[in-house]
Amino acid sequence: MLWRRDQARAARRRGGFLDDCLDRLDGAGLKPGALGYPVLTGCWHGLRVTAEPVVDTLGVRKLPSLWLKVTVETPVATGACLDLMMRPLGTEFFSPFDSFAHRLDTPAGWPERAVLRSDDPAALPPLRLLDQEIGLFERPEGKELLVTPRGVRIVWQADEAERSDFLLLRQARFPRERLEPAILVELIERCVAIAGRLETGLRCEAAE
Repeated sequence: MLWRRDQARAARRRGGFLDDCLDRLDGAGLKPGALGYPVLTGCWHGLRVTAEPVVDTLGVRKLPSLWLKVTVETPVATGACLDLMMRPLGTEFFSPFDSFAHRLDTPAGWPERAVLRSDDPAALPPLRLLDQEIGLFERPEGKELLVTPRGVRIVWQADEAERSDFLLLRQARFPRERLEPAILVELIERCVAIAGRLETGLRCEAAE
């Protein structure tokens, strides 16, 4: 009975994780996701947005992470996919990173522990066009930037499991009960800015 009560309490906590963010998107809605966390969908100034929490317990010698995958669907001025992964461990099941065959050199001034991959490096726009946006991944929460012709995704560490519960009980219990709307808004705006930076940069280069 105690176990069932604890599980029900945990389900309620996880189910409300994105409730405070509902009014930030037009036509917002929640649908069931993995491990009790909901998936938020809606529109941001006409662009389709998805915010999906992902529980990651696969990292070796590290506490479980609660990642937040924020995807903005919009045409992007690129002919290929670019995937920037911070501190890759080879366990990033939530990402297509390992499916991209080509590894790229990390540009000067980008985070030192960033690893870049692409499906077709020759079809990418100049990476220098993203220089002003990459500082986001100097922050420890930044995990991944995925740029595709159909949209931009940022993966962000929304929380880290409590050490005591994980070490003693092997349970991934996360202290944060609700995601602050400001975090979601910042990640959406960053995705939109990255898409805009590529479009504007290529237009300017073509005009020169």
